[in-house]
Amino acid sequence: MDFIPKTYFTSEDWKRFHIHKKDELPNTMWILKPLGSSCGKGIKLINKKFIGKKIPGYLISEYIQNPHLLMGHKYDLRIYVLVTNNDPLKIYLFDNGLTRICTEPYTSE
Repeated sequence: MDFIPKTYFTSEDWKRFHIHKKDELPNTMWILKPLGSSCGKGIKLINKKFIGKKIPGYLISEYIQNPHLLMGHKYDLRIYVLVTNNDPLKIYLFDNGLTRICTEPYTSE
């Protein structure tokens, strides 16, 4: 699936991220997010020049530079599932999800 960005956990995937990063185009951006935070705290955009030290507790994900927009606004949809067994596969889908829509129109600048 090409709509799911490549994602790396800094604790386990640091070397894989740097190997992948070398093969990417110069203008490729990644988003660095702390695992235990919310509301945009501690999020940074990084590019191919980023070297940085291995920092546990973060994930690095390819930044989607051409997101799908809803009337010019970014949004995200979340569904919640519970997997209780994998053989046979048993998944429960919660009735309630979450939708967030940005209040400002999206711009890439």
